[in-house]
Amino acid sequence: MLANGQMSKGLMLHHFHGGEHAAVQGSINADTFRSMLDFVGLKNILPAQDYYARALAGTLEPRYLCVTLDDTLLCQYDIAKPVLDALGLTAFWFVYSSVLEGQREWLEIYRMFRTCWFDDIDHFYRLFFARVESDYGADYRQCHARFDPRTYLPNDPFYTDNDRWFRYLRDRFLGSEAYHRLMQDILRDHQVDIAKISGKLWMKAWQIQTLSREGHLIGLHSHTHPTMLAALSAKAQQGEYDANYAAIERITGKAPSTASHPCNSYNANTLRILRDKGIRLAFRADIADVEDRSLLEMPREDHANILTQMRPA
Repeated sequence: MLANGQMSKGLMLHHFHGGEHAAVQGSINADTFRSMLDFVGLKNILPAQDYYARALAGTLEPRYLCVTLDDTLLCQYDIAKPVLDALGLTAFWFVYSSVLEGQREWLEIYRMFRTCWFDDIDHFYRLFFARVESDYGADYRQCHARFDPRTYLPNDPFYTDNDRWFRYLRDRFLGSEAYHRLMQDILRDHQVDIAKISGKLWMKAWQIQTLSREGHLIGLHSHTHPTMLAALSAKAQQGEYDANYAAIERITGKAPSTASHPCNSYNANTLRILRDKGIRLAFRADIADVEDRSLLEMPREDHANILTQMRPA
């Protein structure tokens, strides 16, 4: 087991903007990415395979960092990869695989919609909260009265109160099916061209192959990216990771041995499944203390926290 406290961690990144990729909530451009790597210290950032080898050998010093990118996003390949290439760095790319097989995953489509179709994110939140209240009435109001944003997602200080309430409604109050039905209604009301949104969102299999061939490590991130994976049955979780593993192995020709937990959601069943599949190293989505932390629960610092540290006091 790994001791809590000061220890090596990953840098967690998701969205980038520039060129054909629009700015979305939390996205950064190539210059900011490079400045961020300079800020944490290039001498401290290990190439993915070196980091992996040191983790397994137990020789990771607290100062060592690695770059991790989640969610199979095309903007990462187009904007982050050239920065890494210029620095001679490789990263961990944690991919959910349904999109590599031609499926659409609504999580990312909904994110693009709520951050690009409105004047600001709070404009969308006002609409969304009003729709949920209209549909659920007293239940919504009672839940809202009890909700304390300070206690929900406490390890993600970059979230606003509205961010937290939205995520609570999506994941806890509504659940995936009701949330999907509501968002589909809202998209229809706004006459959104889904094909146009989804066309520029995700990488293709050949880009995953290129990353793997160039020394980047491609790891598991579930097949369909459920936001509450830990709430799934053991059988459903097994199905998510069986499909994810098979797709990555088929595309890269290599058996994956790393993973990250989507939305930081996992439980004992998840860890058992990952171990049984030969996963040796996996990452959380925060730096919170974890009792009896294993190599399947490595901490990661969200890029938003680093940006806050970079801003002048």
